[in-house]
Amino acid sequence: KAMATTETAVASASNQSRNDAGGGGGGAAASTSESESETKQRNLREKDNNTRREKLLRILNNSLVDIEELKTACWGGIPQDLRPICWQLMLGYLPSQTSSWQDVVHCKRKAYRELLRTHYEVSNSRKSEEELAILRQIAIDAPRTEPSVKLFSKSALQRSLIRILYIRACTHPSSGYVQGLNDVLTPFLHVFLSRVFPGEMGTWDVDSIHDDKLIDIEGDCYWCFCKLMDRVEDMYTRGQPGIRRCVKAMEVLLKRVDGDLFAHMEKEGLELIHFTVRWFNCLIMRELPFGLVCRLWDTYISEGENFHSFVVFVALSLLVSFSEKLQTMDFQEMIMHLQKLPTSDWTSKELEMVLSEAFLWHTVFQDTKL
Repeated sequence: KAMATTETAVASASNQSRNDAGGGGGGAAASTSESESETKQRNLREKDNNTRREKLLRILNNSLVDIEELKTACWGGIPQDLRPICWQLMLGYLPSQTSSWQDVVHCKRKAYRELLRTHYEVSNSRKSEEELAILRQIAIDAPRTEPSVKLFSKSALQRSLIRILYIRACTHPSSGYVQGLNDVLTPFLHVFLSRVFPGEMGTWDVDSIHDDKLIDIEGDCYWCFCKLMDRVEDMYTRGQPGIRRCVKAMEVLLKRVDGDLFAHMEKEGLELIHFTVRWFNCLIMRELPFGLVCRLWDTYISEGENFHSFVVFVALSLLVSFSEKLQTMDFQEMIMHLQKLPTSDWTSKELEMVLSEAFLWHTVFQDTKL
């Protein structure tokens, strides 16, 4: 039996959403002048991207996808057009058997619609006081979502944010809804919308999508969001014990990898809990420009069950990258610096350095009880 190409398999997994909307290309114009060094670096990046794409296509173009091999290949980044299918596979939304993809997607989207009818579309008189309070809080937080990205202020995505977050809160009462989850959801909306809108995010006319078709995209987002949250559930339950463990583990690690910075912070009276609760609450995504977040999440999702511990090493690596500067500051200066890190002009180069360092320390300390 002839094996379907990856493109065909991907289409069968999302054939309902591929025709949801059109979009335009775009992007910044290339610089008219480019040094020989820049040209060489760009060519190397393109070669690396092509090699990565070929490897991923070889893995995906099988009747049975090797998920562990896929995770290894995705750790260093995923091309944008392959990211949706790779995330769905690594999170367990899709099975490894490609012939089942279309049926699974159909069933999952149907199940999401049923959740909408059961929890969201019922009248307020049939919702409990607790549910109404959650819905009101989500409605307050939704407009504050990732303010640097206009896409998420669009009315269509505001509705999507509210629906997905509310349904998850209803179906996961132990964690419910916690402020910050609205930001954690955004990478999924961006990635699954990228299937139907080619080009730069700023060109996407999401308000043109019919609600019925947008709900299919919501369904994909909802199930993948739930799969990811299952790995970090205790970071969002009452008292957020998972975050407290992350902060404690990071303190132990900081003493070992950068004792000078730890001593300086201690001398100034600065504790990790003063700023890292915010970091962990949004899985560090608010500390980076949104353009790098999906790349960060390629690695997060590739880590599988290790994600919960790996995020501690990412936070540690991020903090230590500013060590030299922080050691010249007093308490107030450090707090201001760490609550608004100067990363707005970061590129993938800086992120890759943080991830490489995090990987190194994760490997070194993997057998250490934290």
